Amino acid sequence: MRPFRETIAVEDAKALALEAASPVDRSERIALRDATGRVLATSAASAIDVPPFDRAAMDGYAVVAGDTFGASRDRVKTLRLVHTSYSGDAPAQAIASGECVEIATGAPLPDGADAVVMVEETEKTTEGVRIFTPVYPGQHVGRRAADISKGQTVVASGSVLNAGSIGALAAVGTTTIEVIARPRVAIVSTGNEIIEPGQPLGPGQIYNINRFTLTSIIETHGGTVSAVDTVVDTLADLVEAICRNAAADLIVFSGGSSVGERDLMLDAVRQTGEVIFHGIAVKPGKPTLLGKVGSTPVLGMPGNPTSCLSNAYLLVIPMLRQMARLPPYEPPTIHVPLARRIVSTTGRHQFFTVRVVDGSAIPAFKGSGDITSMAHADGYIEIPAQTDIVEAGEMVKVKLF
Repeated sequence: MRPFRETIAVEDAKALALEAASPVDRSERIALRDATGRVLATSAASAIDVPPFDRAAMDGYAVVAGDTFGASRDRVKTLRLVHTSYSGDAPAQAIASGECVEIATGAPLPDGADAVVMVEETEKTTEGVRIFTPVYPGQHVGRRAADISKGQTVVASGSVLNAGSIGALAAVGTTTIEVIARPRVAIVSTGNEIIEPGQPLGPGQIYNINRFTLTSIIETHGGTVSAVDTVVDTLADLVEAICRNAAADLIVFSGGSSVGERDLMLDAVRQTGEVIFHGIAVKPGKPTLLGKVGSTPVLGMPGNPTSCLSNAYLLVIPMLRQMARLPPYEPPTIHVPLARRIVSTTGRHQFFTVRVVDGSAIPAFKGSGDITSMAHADGYIEIPAQTDIVEAGEMVKVKLF
């Protein structure tokens, strides 16, 4: 055994983790349909006007506005109908004073027309179209380039693409875009007892939980899993796994980061790179390591599933989003009273899972090895290191999963 000589505060661990997480400098071209949530690498400018022509904003009649001045139910103006125009048609023939074109919403405005009278304010007769209200020039008309003009920046570089920005890119005819590449994360599970789901359990064996929870975190927050390895607890195998995955943007180990005889991550990182810290004053998740091999950060996460996943929320998400050039993640939060008293560990910041039932936070944490501490929870509260008791009825801030 090699007990922790010292641990660092959670906030210091977060700061060091972010310092080690350099934003990726690669980009890739993808189809616009696949762009939701991606970060635009270069600003996109429009090669066209949107709309590309003056168009009707209402169903009705395209007119010369001056022909309608003074029109009312008592002083009806009658115009000669010369054409009908639908959306998708080429512009109708030009009109002159005294004429009109029946027009559908979105159809090109004919030359000579400068307004549209809503159909509700008209009546079509054998003599022509009766106009019951005046319109001014430009009324009910969508002007060319009113939305986007040629050469205008449609979406700026660094923008996280959502439905609206993707719609704007589609409006100018974009089919592919250049986006920041997703950070490549290698997940390495350690432990002689770990096997993959689907295989029969042997004596002393357990299924690999952390591979799946870490993959979910990584894919949700902008990364991609570039490799998945399982290695046994020997220094040679750990060193080989680090070297094999050194081209990744981030390597995340689960297991082997504690202080037992077979917890060799500390030695493996020292042998291949540098150790930034080993041990965080947090519960669960104390045996967490951060190092660097070349320019690649290496996280050694606890093997216990709850410890691994809780520290993924605390460290992996902020690191990954910074590497992916995504904005910091702010989970939805609620303030509710605590249903039962919690006794915390003084000196260690606690990540404590809760269920929210009938407007109260009910403790859900069992133990660092129990994945249902997370699976059966709605979120978590953070208990500062200097707090040893949170009383029932006290208002707590729940960060929701």
